[in-house]
Amino acid sequence: MQENAVDESEIALVKKNINDALEADYHDRMQELDSRFTELKLGTPVQEDYALMRDAISKLQEQIRDSNDLEYTEDDYEEVTKEFYEELLDEVGSRDRRGKVVIDFVIDRLKSILDDFEVGDE
Repeated sequence: MQENAVDESEIALVKKNINDALEADYHDRMQELDSRFTELKLGTPVQEDYALMRDAISKLQEQIRDSNDLEYTEDDYEEVTKEFYEELLDEVGSRDRRGKVVIDFVIDRLKSILDDFEVGDE
């Protein structure tokens, strides 16, 4: 029974660390998103793009808090991405493209964070 409590506290700590990492250096993330938009010739992100990034991060954090499994496969990333497209994007053409870039950016950030945690666990 005590081992189960230790496992739960370890999992809770990992979830907290992942969520903290998602939110860390927000200003740097904004600059990285700026670069991504420039790279894709989408201009400069507008306030709505940054708000969408914040919403996507919050939604990911909520999913991580509620999750029993912190191992994501490529299929899991695709499923979350599609879910975010459906739930967070308007059906407007340019907003949709820009929004997809923002959501992809956030999902890529999660992949990077989880990869860093796996390296640290080995």
